[in-house]
Amino acid sequence: MKPTSDLSSKTKTELTAMARRKKIPVTSGMLKNDLVKAIKKGLRKIEAQKKSKTAKKTSKKKSPKTAKAKTARKPKSTSRKKSPAKVKVKKAPAKKSATRKPKTARSPKTAVSPTHSKPAETDLPDRYGDHRLVVLARDPNWAYAYWDLNPAQVRGLLKSARQTADNARWILRVYSAALHPVEEKGDYFDVDVNLQGGNYYLNLSRPGARFIVEIGVMDASGMFRPTAQSNPVILPLDHPSDTLAQESTFSENMIPPRVSSFTKPPSSRSQ
Repeated sequence: MKPTSDLSSKTKTELTAMARRKKIPVTSGMLKNDLVKAIKKGLRKIEAQKKSKTAKKTSKKKSPKTAKAKTARKPKSTSRKKSPAKVKVKKAPAKKSATRKPKTARSPKTAVSPTHSKPAETDLPDRYGDHRLVVLARDPNWAYAYWDLNPAQVRGLLKSARQTADNARWILRVYSAALHPVEEKGDYFDVDVNLQGGNYYLNLSRPGARFIVEIGVMDASGMFRPTAQSNPVILPLDHPSDTLAQESTFSENMIPPRVSSFTKPPSSRSQ
């Protein structure tokens, strides 16, 4: 069993996978600290069950086997007398009686009530294979990126880049995109990420700016090979807007006329 002190260094995805292997009940919406506590508690419970099983095995004593009494054999006589040959007599076949016994009525079977089995509890999968990259603005300086890549397209990308899954260098390339036109990409910077992590926080520090992010592999020649592009994201401003709303004026024509009294609607029931 792995030491529990290494659990804090694992990612949330790794902790969830470990809990499923050990059959420890966790949910997908748990925080990392809650996952660590649940896994530690489950590992202690598994260890206690193993100790109790070994203690029960050692406590059981083997019951002594009862010795089987050997039957005394009769001494063989030296002089053997030949017994006279027995004549087999054939028995005549018994005649079937004409009258048959009435069949007894069988009691009706009791209906067994069907047992409804409880549906098995299943957790949501960690990946769906949609092959997409999504970026969300968290505040004026930070953005949150998460990805779900298709395994078949990832294998094709690694094959074209002549990389393996172990030594491939995965990159998030962040472009500063102009607001108009929206298709134009400007300067960029690269961030190394762990593909199995599935998410990353980007420190952009440009309030009100627009960004587009791509995820891909850097091959041996230094060429970036993207495989998915995110949605454009605009960070919120860190100060009040400079544009002021136009003041609106009201006139007497905009005020609705006053109603002096209300009339009660007629009852639908006939008197």
